[in-house]
Amino acid sequence: MIEIAELGNMSFHPSESADKIFDDLQHQLGLTARYYTAKLAIARSLSEAEHFGLEVKDNSRSTELRGHQLFGRDTKNLAAWLALIVQHSGAKDLKRDQFRQLIYAHLDRGAKLLQGDWEASGHEFEPFVNKLAKLASAPKPSETQTLGAQVSPVFRGKIELHVGPTAKEVRTQEPVVFKLNIEGGSPHMALMGGTNSGKTYTAITMLKELRALNQVPMLAFDFKGDLSEKLAPVINARVISPPQETVPLDIFAMPDCSDIGIKTTAAKLRESILRVKVRPAGGIQRDLLRKALIAALQTGAHSNRPPNLGEVASALQAEYDDAGQKPDELVSTLNELCEFDLFAPKYPPADFFAKSWVIRLPQDGSEETRRLIVNLTLDALDRWINAQNDAPMEKGCQALRHVCMLDEAHVILPTKLPALGNLIRMSRSKGGCLILASQSPDDFATGSKDLLDNMGLTLAFATQARPASVSNVFGSHSRTLNNLERGKALCKFRGEETKRILAWTPGN
Repeated sequence: MIEIAELGNMSFHPSESADKIFDDLQHQLGLTARYYTAKLAIARSLSEAEHFGLEVKDNSRSTELRGHQLFGRDTKNLAAWLALIVQHSGAKDLKRDQFRQLIYAHLDRGAKLLQGDWEASGHEFEPFVNKLAKLASAPKPSETQTLGAQVSPVFRGKIELHVGPTAKEVRTQEPVVFKLNIEGGSPHMALMGGTNSGKTYTAITMLKELRALNQVPMLAFDFKGDLSEKLAPVINARVISPPQETVPLDIFAMPDCSDIGIKTTAAKLRESILRVKVRPAGGIQRDLLRKALIAALQTGAHSNRPPNLGEVASALQAEYDDAGQKPDELVSTLNELCEFDLFAPKYPPADFFAKSWVIRLPQDGSEETRRLIVNLTLDALDRWINAQNDAPMEKGCQALRHVCMLDEAHVILPTKLPALGNLIRMSRSKGGCLILASQSPDDFATGSKDLLDNMGLTLAFATQARPASVSNVFGSHSRTLNNLERGKALCKFRGEETKRILAWTPGN
């Protein structure tokens, strides 16, 4: 039988096919070494109930991996890995060579499983990590240390909202009601329309009705100012106006402070920061920003103090200096954004999102500042809510945990922010609800069409839009939105035919 002390000093040579997968995943996930993906492959293979024999079909061998790279140096870690592997094998006794062959088998199988998981996740980081977390039986939110002080409450009961103050189908005069939390449905909404079409008025009316049913916390981003005046008093929200006021949210909160936890959080934050600019960043920029975020997060973890954007900017400059790179647009943009204190880590995400807020982002501020605030706040919301347990289902209705409204969503949609897609696709099982208010179906035409596919309610008032965009959303019979009368809209519930409704009555 192999001894615990031996394990860290053993050497392993994965097959060439497995090693290629490790190398590909290392670059896709932004990890600094291939042994991270090799270690992940062993854990992924162990998550499968079926154990297997010691025969390995691919006998080609690649670069060496040391036991301490795969299993750690600490005796407790080595003992835990050894126990898991031996127990999974079902063998009573494993010789040294047999154990090595077993690791090769786990590396091969785990590599193929990870490759399949990555492809099934659409090569998207969040769904991939979420699946692995479920397989690993990750800690419940109450067991995490930095995402929040407590598991957030949920709000139970049936939620049915009238689509506007009038809410009648034009043809039948029947009431038009959105069953927000029905089993098998989706709570998310997309409301579209030109200036003064009534889309924001309709959204506020529906949120007022929702607030009358329960006290679910809400977050709204206000680009024009009307939400601050009309919605905030109704939902008892505090209005914040950056950069004059800081957003009191710890945007750097991590599920854990381990090496993997830091690198995972850094990869997500990198995408949120890079998408402040619509123009794609180069490979060197991406890599240096990732390293800067890791350095800032590690410093914060060691000092038990969350970092700030200024420290990230300083770390980025240091990475550029070390790499012999001249400052470029990324450096100057981050330095410019750090001129203001946009965030202050007063509340961890669980505490921040347990309250209601309206964040005012008027047009007199820079576009980069507005995008950064929205991107980093949504990123924190995504990491927090998708770490929660699934919201309970009672009598065919799923409990609600949080509502987020993004007014003038066309400001953010071009950035293709991963957190926004994750919230739309994944948060509904956690009790999340997103409302996107935008100007036209055209805003969803490039790279965002899948967001509309996940909407429970899609509503469009009069607006200029390409006929192809309208028919993609509402069906081939719906070719135009310019001739809709005031108060009228095309309404589509998920899985149902489009109907023409009177959402609100002009003059009332």
